[in-house]
Amino acid sequence: MNPQITFIKRWQFYDGQCIMRGMMIRYALLLLSLIFAACDTPGAEALPPTPTSLRVIPATLVPTIDRQIQEIPSVEPEATLTATTESCAPVDGQVMTSYTVVANINYAERALVARQNIRYANASDAPLPEIILNVEANQWPGAFTLETVRLGSESLDLAYELTGRHLSIDLPQPLEPGCALMLDLSFRLNVPVVGQGMNAFKGFLGYSDRQLNLGNWLPVVAPFMDHQWVTEEAVLIGEQTVMEAADWDVTVNVSGASDQLQVAGPGEMTHESQRTWRFILPHSRDFTLSLSEEFQVISQQANNSVQVDVYTFADAQVLTEAGTTIDSADYALKTAATALAMFSDLYGAYPYSRMVVVQGDFPDGMEFTGLVFVSGDWFRRFVGSPASYLMLITVHEIAHQWWYAQVGNNQAKNPWLDEALATYSEYVFIEEYYPDLRDWWWEFRINNYTPQGFVDSTVYQFSSIRDYINAVYLLGSRMLNELRTDLGTDAFFDLLRRYAEAGAGQIVMPDLFWSLLTPEQLAATQATRQQYLRLPG
Repeated sequence: MNPQITFIKRWQFYDGQCIMRGMMIRYALLLLSLIFAACDTPGAEALPPTPTSLRVIPATLVPTIDRQIQEIPSVEPEATLTATTESCAPVDGQVMTSYTVVANINYAERALVARQNIRYANASDAPLPEIILNVEANQWPGAFTLETVRLGSESLDLAYELTGRHLSIDLPQPLEPGCALMLDLSFRLNVPVVGQGMNAFKGFLGYSDRQLNLGNWLPVVAPFMDHQWVTEEAVLIGEQTVMEAADWDVTVNVSGASDQLQVAGPGEMTHESQRTWRFILPHSRDFTLSLSEEFQVISQQANNSVQVDVYTFADAQVLTEAGTTIDSADYALKTAATALAMFSDLYGAYPYSRMVVVQGDFPDGMEFTGLVFVSGDWFRRFVGSPASYLMLITVHEIAHQWWYAQVGNNQAKNPWLDEALATYSEYVFIEEYYPDLRDWWWEFRINNYTPQGFVDSTVYQFSSIRDYINAVYLLGSRMLNELRTDLGTDAFFDLLRRYAEAGAGQIVMPDLFWSLLTPEQLAATQATRQQYLRLPG
């Protein structure tokens, strides 16, 4: 049986493989009338509001798997899950989706069981007969097992189909525009080992001997755009996620670890007990954790009053041939704090009180909201000079807090909207703090690779990651620099700030970026756009 295709109960064949499918729908007319009353009856009294937390996983959800989860501590519930339709009148600026999660993690076994409560409101202008979730963790064979999908906590099992990353959930009655519902999922996750080769770049969901990374581990509601759900095809080149902003309330209970365990996570963190951590992260595109018994943590207050926490390992203290020690962790901390404050001034305020940088046991780096990974390779190779990948990748991932986390985009179809802007932000940082390295950056980062292609390519138009980076990241930086020349420096950075404001909290297309130019500016940039873009208009 293909471990990436999951259904419930009824047998059928799918692409020549025997899989399980089924439907366990128990319709209770009274319950449904309560759930959807607010959509059908104006002025109907709403059921109790969405719970602010979900705090316990019943023992019956503990899986019987090769890597057993044992001795999971219980947490007293603070609220009861309730299937509810809160309103049929959408509020401008309201976050339409929220996730409340409790995960019981066995650190030693690199496995977990989780319960996830999803509140989703239909912000479209059409009824929705189904809800689509993107399940990134199901890309790895045998990693993700979906246990139940229910409407609220009323034991109303819903029919679903999980094929690869695409989870389709049938609703017993269409969700009307402006109305909200509650979904209750339970699932198991065997975290895969950090892979080799191209697969190693996906190590943000993976484990090493000393680290457990949970990036893109939670199912999320797919964006509903242009009257269709968005799930992009997964490939090894680049990213293919498209994320709506949502509110997150995540609690993790950890067993199978020593008292030295540290849990790195974004947002407001509360260490509620020796084995329990809770995180509150509003208006975020994702929620990511990293766990280790070997983390060393240092912190600094940035000039914009944001606390920057850096989680590294002992090998971030680099011993030189001369017998001196270089503290690459401290350098990364200072760089992250400086970049965060600078980009807050340049692009707009960073919206959280904390920023987390984690040394990752996988190549390069990876951005998430409020937490980024920087490869351990760059820490270990640091020799004390800012002319290094440690500086570049740290700044690059911090810049993604604006170009990805705040201004969202389709990373499969329009990757330049985050990657080109994050890469060019490296140069902007160097201009300010290391002006003597400006020529070095253009040669080392850009010109050495003789980049070719079109900046506005999709990830599917490349056969190698090198060609993808050359066109999207590197030529994208050249294009932005030439746009700066066309417009003038002041007008260029005014454009970036207005773009950050206009796209904040949204998933944007390139049209938004170009629409912010005046007719005169469009004329001034025409030659640059024609040189670098497939679609210069």
